[in-house]
Amino acid sequence: MKQIVYPTILFVLFSFGCRNNPESVTVTVDPLLDSTAKVEVGRVIDGDTFVVGFGRDSFSVRILGIDAFEIKHDARLDSQAVKAHISVDSAYALGQAGKKFADSLLAKQNVLLVRDYDQPVFDTYNRLLRHVFYYQGSQTNDYGMLLIQKGLALVDTL
Repeated sequence: MKQIVYPTILFVLFSFGCRNNPESVTVTVDPLLDSTAKVEVGRVIDGDTFVVGFGRDSFSVRILGIDAFEIKHDARLDSQAVKAHISVDSAYALGQAGKKFADSLLAKQNVLLVRDYDQPVFDTYNRLLRHVFYYQGSQTNDYGMLLIQKGLALVDTL
């Protein structure tokens, strides 16, 4: 239970603070080095992973705090279905819906990447690990929390 509560509290506290005044977050430009970076999302891979460009490089970003359902049938999807107490077909459908939702909300849009200094910079697949906040007018909103609320992702603690 403790593993689930901490990320949720972190999401709520950070979301509340940013939602009221997104300008209170100092935005810098280097997503690899800085604690926050405003970047444009390129290609969406699935509900919790997307690609951003920085200079001549591009990086895959894996969203911290969530585990979106997979978009292909494999052992990982089976595991997610068991964890969520749903069928594999339902988990697969949620994975497809999560990717479609991420495409509609994030693709070609600016997002705020926020580093969590309690987590590694990269995961085992060399994806940049960051919390992600999307812009809605002048407000920022926690994308990971939104996916959890919509039932398109599970809470994940690395």
